[in-house]
Amino acid sequence: MPLDLQPLLADLVRRAMFPIQNITVKIGAIEHRSRFRTSSGDGSYLGIEIGADASAEVNLDDFMVFGNDAERASEFFRELLFKHVFATLAEEGREGEAPGSANNLIEQGFTQTNAFNELVRAAEGVPRDAMQIASHAAQSALSRQISMDHVRSAARRWYQRDKEANLSGDARALLDWIMDRVIGARKARAFLLKQGEETAHPLITKLYDQRVLHVLKKSVAGQDQPGVRYDVYGLDYGCYVQLTATAGAPQGLFEIEEEEGTIRYDEVPQDDYRSIRRAILEIGGFDKSLRKGETEQR
Repeated sequence: MPLDLQPLLADLVRRAMFPIQNITVKIGAIEHRSRFRTSSGDGSYLGIEIGADASAEVNLDDFMVFGNDAERASEFFRELLFKHVFATLAEEGREGEAPGSANNLIEQGFTQTNAFNELVRAAEGVPRDAMQIASHAAQSALSRQISMDHVRSAARRWYQRDKEANLSGDARALLDWIMDRVIGARKARAFLLKQGEETAHPLITKLYDQRVLHVLKKSVAGQDQPGVRYDVYGLDYGCYVQLTATAGAPQGLFEIEEEEGTIRYDEVPQDDYRSIRRAILEIGGFDKSLRKGETEQR
């Protein structure tokens, strides 16, 4: 639904459904693609005011992204995969062949727990990506259990076919530029972008929509830059899976500076750091590189 129409629908829901007793209204939305309210000059508004009319209770990324909470993410996808397998076998009248539990499914279907965890990591919190990667991995494994290599190969194929192939020329150029500076130069999997810059640079939003970039955490601050907030963007697993077990493999999520001045890689993004300057991506550098390239061509 176009962003301009979303406040109208939100206002209809607020007026028609919110006043009804004994009804709980739950709305699932993509943050970067949702506009619940529009304001007028006299202080009134159209739509739903988050925090007043409705509360933002649950961020699903907290449950489904492996890097945020590995145990909860694994549990979610374990149950998701089990329910799909059970429903498929039940539809074919083969309930007796179904594993007795989600844990049994993982034990029977994967060579080791780490192989399943790699599947969860590769999904980046997106259920449809998890199902597609699991399907491709199972096709490669045939009658064997799914191994780590099967998962990595399937994730790479899915990334190339469904994500990379659908990028426009400019979006692909920006992705290559980000990968060169984040994976190549910093040996990292993620970067920090100043809040608001994704709106000013629509190609970031396009990469997010194509599930090539993932928002891992919002509103991160550094003590050396008071008042400035950043969002943590992670590169999709498919961007770097081919580098696994090579010298070019990412060493961690991103670089942070400790109190004593030492540098380490963080794995779970926090709200506040002593210094985050090493992890900040200055997106303006991409525009400069484009202008330089156009000048050289002329």
